[in-house]
Amino acid sequence: MPVRLTETAISRAVRDVSDSGARRDLADAGCLGLRLRVTPAGGKSWVLACRDRLGRMRRFPLGSFPDMGVSEARDEARAMRAKVKAGADPVADRRRDLAIGRDAKAGIGTLAAVLDIYQARRGKTLKSWPHSRKRVDLVFKRLMPRPVATLTAADLQIAADTYPASQSAAFAVRTIRPALKWAAKRKHVSPALAELQAPAAVKARKRVLGREELAALLPALRASNRPHAALIRFLLLTLARLNEAAGAKWQDIDMTGATWTIRETKSGQPHVVPLSHQALDLLRGMKAEKSVPSALVFATAAATPLGNWDRETKALQESSGTEGWHRHDLRRTGATMLGEMGDLPDIVEAALNHVSIRSPLAATYNRSRYRPQVAAALQRLADALEGIEAGAAEVVPIRG
Repeated sequence: MPVRLTETAISRAVRDVSDSGARRDLADAGCLGLRLRVTPAGGKSWVLACRDRLGRMRRFPLGSFPDMGVSEARDEARAMRAKVKAGADPVADRRRDLAIGRDAKAGIGTLAAVLDIYQARRGKTLKSWPHSRKRVDLVFKRLMPRPVATLTAADLQIAADTYPASQSAAFAVRTIRPALKWAAKRKHVSPALAELQAPAAVKARKRVLGREELAALLPALRASNRPHAALIRFLLLTLARLNEAAGAKWQDIDMTGATWTIRETKSGQPHVVPLSHQALDLLRGMKAEKSVPSALVFATAAATPLGNWDRETKALQESSGTEGWHRHDLRRTGATMLGEMGDLPDIVEAALNHVSIRSPLAATYNRSRYRPQVAAALQRLADALEGIEAGAAEVVPIRG
């Protein structure tokens, strides 16, 4: 029989339960479906008893007395009843939240896990993804262990907008957005997450090192005993990308034929790089003939891939008195030097191993990669760099 629950009525019921040793459910006459369960052990729990959208009688926990008073319990019961009638299932939602939390602790269903799936599925076609992922991990570090089921678009946007380096954040957004769209199509994440906006426009770098900067940097690279410095010299001599040179193995170097074969490239096709005399001398100085074929050319003392590039680059900038350049700027610098020495754009593009030379239409009919001309161009570039390092006059190519 429902009674209007008050603190006095509840206290009387607690004494009766304690004396009888039998549990008792008190129905509140002031709110339909509100119950207070009193146990002999002293427990006093509020529940709402009502039928769900399918007509099933259900009980939904609300809280405990006296932490939740009578008036507060009635308000909570009315709000819960409205949710249940609208189709909500608080018990199932609670179980789902607990399961999400358990999975997140095991690394399942988190933002990091979703990106790992994307990397595993798309990594073979997106050669730059592993490198770009590092920037994503930095910008969204706080959100990586979060379950994607609890992430909102605002969470991601705030993380991007508040990151100190806006250009780095913009790059991370541009990297993660395709992954989120891919995941949304597969119901891994909410489509709203893929609407993330970059906090700043991504600026295309145009930095090219001048002659004076190269004259200061090149001796510093030669004087350094760090493998990072040797790799940067190799970048200048070959116009390769950092990840390509960092992954070079001795088995890909043909000292007799003066070539280096890059097997994993951005274009998806192997690329043969002609090696100048200076590039070969650099490799000989690293005792190529004594190296294990499968070993990395540029590696740590423990034969592991090189890392800490930001730190190493800053150290080289400090020792050479230069500033503001990035590793990729060296590739742009070498290409610019070739153009200034008179090499045609087709040859420069081929040396850079761009997917299409001059235009996609021309590339459809002209499949040549101009290897002899590229070899001559890279040799002229190496000679020019050697002249700059030695303090010689500007190199002017002599053509027959």
